[in-house]
Amino acid sequence: MKINLIIFLSEFNLGGAGNSVFRLCKNLPKNEFIVTVICLKKCFYKSKLNKLGIKVYEIQSRKTFFGMFKVKNIVKNLIKKNHKNIFVSNIHFSNVLSILFLKSLKIKIILVERTPFQELSIYYNFRDYFKKWIIKNLIKFCYHKADACVSNSKYISEKYNRLYNLRFKTINPPSFNKLKIFPKRNSKNKKKIFIGIVSRLSREKNIDGLINLVPELNEKINFEIIGDGLEKENLKKLVNKLNLNRRIRFLGERHPNKIIFYMKNFDYFINNSDFEGFPNTVVEALSVGVPVIASQSHGGINDILPKNEFGLIYKNIEGLKMILDKITEHKMNFKINKKKLLKHLNKFSEKENLNNYKKLFKKI
Repeated sequence: MKINLIIFLSEFNLGGAGNSVFRLCKNLPKNEFIVTVICLKKCFYKSKLNKLGIKVYEIQSRKTFFGMFKVKNIVKNLIKKNHKNIFVSNIHFSNVLSILFLKSLKIKIILVERTPFQELSIYYNFRDYFKKWIIKNLIKFCYHKADACVSNSKYISEKYNRLYNLRFKTINPPSFNKLKIFPKRNSKNKKKIFIGIVSRLSREKNIDGLINLVPELNEKINFEIIGDGLEKENLKKLVNKLNLNRRIRFLGERHPNKIIFYMKNFDYFINNSDFEGFPNTVVEALSVGVPVIASQSHGGINDILPKNEFGLIYKNIEGLKMILDKITEHKMNFKINKKKLLKHLNKFSEKENLNNYKKLFKKI
């Protein structure tokens, strides 16, 4: 029996979630799956998905709640007789709405959680607090009604299972096709230390906290930031205010396929997020031999750097400063067993991701 798969991702952009969903859609065999994608506004990967024979519905709605009325109508028309019909929703606010709007339809529902539960306790204004308070309470009611729940890291699965008595399955996202650990290039300038950041420029990435730390660091340390987002202009203003233009460069957005070549020029890679689902860029940095320093962002970082084995996880900005001070004083040792790392990173391949999802879709 062929599987009719409908994937819903409200913001299908260039970020980690969009990249992961696109790779899954690309790899699912056409003789076994009919794949359709639904998103709000524009889908960054629409032309590529269309070339793969995948229909994309772009719903013109600013709010996910109001867009769900259109989602329900589309799903009704897509349900096929003599097929296994599966609807896959991504990220908590879409997940709870998918249960509320679609549970009455004759379709299996899989909820994919791509952000840590702790995100719902981190907010930047009252509106953000109220929205997350509602989501936390709806999760208690909705997630048990799904046919399956999936998260992108063991750390996230264990948290949801413990809090809500759920049975989350962990499927790590695909960070690469064929893994090859490239030899890292020499530093651009032996007198300077170049640290890379590859990130969406949004508040939860806490790049402003990193910028505010720079005046306290040795002048050898310089930063290069790849990415775009709503906070870009604010971050540039902060750099100007602190007179750090010579030490912090914004390189703009780069295509995911090209980023790895920029990474090879970094001496170190930093991820300073307040919360993070699964930072694919950390896996990519490790794959080119760049040492990683990352905040305890409560998600996949704990799967990628278990027990600080392949990089360092710090708890706060003071911990980061301590690490960077040791680096400039040549007191930090970042030796990694290459064979052990290669075996570890294979967990995050497209092949592994595809096999795990295929098993789930066929079993449900």
